[in-house]
Amino acid sequence: MNAWVANKLYLGLQALRGEPVAAALADVYRTEFMPLEQLRVIQAERMKEQLQFAVRNVRYYQEVYAPYASWIEKLGTWEDVQALMAVLPVVEKEDVLKKAERLTAQNAGRMRTHPDKTSGSTGTPIIFPCDQQAWAYRHALTIRTMKMHGVDNGEPYVLLFGLHWGKLGRYQVRLRDWVFNRVRVSAFDLGKETFEGYYQRVKLHKPTYFMGYPSSTYDFCFLARERGIDLRELHLKALFLTSEPLFEYQRRLIEEVTGTRCVNIYGSAEGGLNAFECPEGNLHVTIEASWMRMRNISSSTGEFLVTDVMLRAFPMINYGIGDEGEFKEGRCDCGRSHPMLASINGRSGEPIVLPNGRRINSHLPVYIFKPFARLRIVQRFRFVLQGGDLKLYLVVSEGFNTEHLQMIEREVRTAFGEDILFSTHIVSNLDPLPNAKHKTFVVL
Repeated sequence: MNAWVANKLYLGLQALRGEPVAAALADVYRTEFMPLEQLRVIQAERMKEQLQFAVRNVRYYQEVYAPYASWIEKLGTWEDVQALMAVLPVVEKEDVLKKAERLTAQNAGRMRTHPDKTSGSTGTPIIFPCDQQAWAYRHALTIRTMKMHGVDNGEPYVLLFGLHWGKLGRYQVRLRDWVFNRVRVSAFDLGKETFEGYYQRVKLHKPTYFMGYPSSTYDFCFLARERGIDLRELHLKALFLTSEPLFEYQRRLIEEVTGTRCVNIYGSAEGGLNAFECPEGNLHVTIEASWMRMRNISSSTGEFLVTDVMLRAFPMINYGIGDEGEFKEGRCDCGRSHPMLASINGRSGEPIVLPNGRRINSHLPVYIFKPFARLRIVQRFRFVLQGGDLKLYLVVSEGFNTEHLQMIEREVRTAFGEDILFSTHIVSNLDPLPNAKHKTFVVL
């Protein structure tokens, strides 16, 4: 598909569903090179609007923020907002799982929303209504990041992400892939046997960039090099990598094999797009659309708390995302004054080896449970592999039944292989583990 046509089709369809991407794009281009002082004025105003909306329309915050209500109504400067954010309670994943109804805005039914799901890397996916303005800014910030690396929206590309195995889901994905002018390489199906077929599709599509998990992009490049295939012949402009930490060994091989630079993008379903890598190689915080701080306010390193300042239908303010990192001092030579991050750690992309010898992408266990997120029947799950013994532990809701159990077990066999031997155990709780965000699959 022609890139100009694809871009117009994309913007037109987004406008039809009430997602003001064009307006959000105009705004983020306007703020791209603003001085930090002006950016902070915008950030403070938007955070103030989010807080005031929350205490007026969301039952959870009406209760929890009661001691801060007068402060919220009188907020003024960026420093004032910063001081308040430092003392407001943290929203944990358990709060979202158990209090979803109270976290949903009372007027959410009058908004145009679209269901969003977390990756589920903390143990269970969260599904929540994301309003169209929040969606628009997430897409606009991605498009702005692409543009600064020479890529225009609508250009043909390759998406190296997960792909659920359900037939209905695949039909919907194929339609979206056509609209977005992309070819998908499934991170769950990429291997020595499937590489050649994927490569021929990629080559025929003539992409100008890749977007996907660092792990699956690394695997694709590794397999290409193993077969003597020169991916530099694709003449890619950039590779945009997200959803996992980008390790240095991955960056080195990917850039060597493709002859093109990697661009790190950090975001989440809960917090929106939080940071982008500029042409100078620095990670900048998108403070015009998000608020990031450390859980430990006296430190510049540790666990991030994130807030999407645009998300109204289901506000998650000071959300404990589980990722760790470090802020970076100084100014960037790229000319953008957005604050910088020195590192982001915690999201895992290491492959998993099953008892049947199959190597799977680390995100695949999460996809098993995505179809059940809407049913809210599984509160938490964990696979534990010890020797050749694979056990699935489930913390379930009161409505969980034998039929649900059979459905989950079928999904496990479909995802891991029909020859996989495992046992399922219903438990009342799962003990926390170090860096529990990534302990959906534990090898002992």
